[in-house]
Amino acid sequence: MLQLRSLLLYVTAFVCGWVMMGLEILGGRVLSPDFGSGVFVWGSVIGVFLLSLSTGYLIGGWASSRWPLVAVLAGVILAAALSIVPVALWYPEISGWFAALEWNERYGALAAAAALFFLPSTLLGMVSPYCIRLLTTSVEKSGASAGTLYAISTVGSFLGCIHTAFYLIVSLGIRHCLFAGAGVLGALGLVLMVVSVVGSRTKKAAVADSGAGSLAQWGDLPELIKK
Repeated sequence: MLQLRSLLLYVTAFVCGWVMMGLEILGGRVLSPDFGSGVFVWGSVIGVFLLSLSTGYLIGGWASSRWPLVAVLAGVILAAALSIVPVALWYPEISGWFAALEWNERYGALAAAAALFFLPSTLLGMVSPYCIRLLTTSVEKSGASAGTLYAISTVGSFLGCIHTAFYLIVSLGIRHCLFAGAGVLGALGLVLMVVSVVGSRTKKAAVADSGAGSLAQWGDLPELIKK
């Protein structure tokens, strides 16, 4: 069960890295109708994602040290999936609203990018530190676990970048790509929740069996004394 959970955590880091970079690529296309596709737009998108990732790392590290539970990680991923849905539904209106404010091109794009993507990317940023905490079983193995997980997450980000830019946007369009990302995260969160429930029940059953065995031994004690 422990090996299955470790494998699932690595898969979680891979998938979330994939979706994260897919969102970043989509961010430039989402803003381009209102703000163009120049350096200000891409600088805004990249800047927002970097800031949100750092925020997610901080919150995820803090939360994982207090509630190191697969169920909480599942809740974070489900929340990330839900946070993408409003973006998919209303991104043209949100981007257009900021464009209508007629701010400086730099700050209008930055505000629109933050409004659309700060929350989903912050929640996804919480995943890696959470996975590392759940994978770490000893101080000696913590460095190897962290390095392996970040490598797998980064490979997922690379593939998400290439796949989204080269294929998904062309074949699905922006809105369907966003819904697909939300759907993948939702399915992943549900799988983690099921694993958490099954693991909790298995642990309780093992504890109950251990307790029953101990009681049985104490129950046999009078007979042993007589002998």
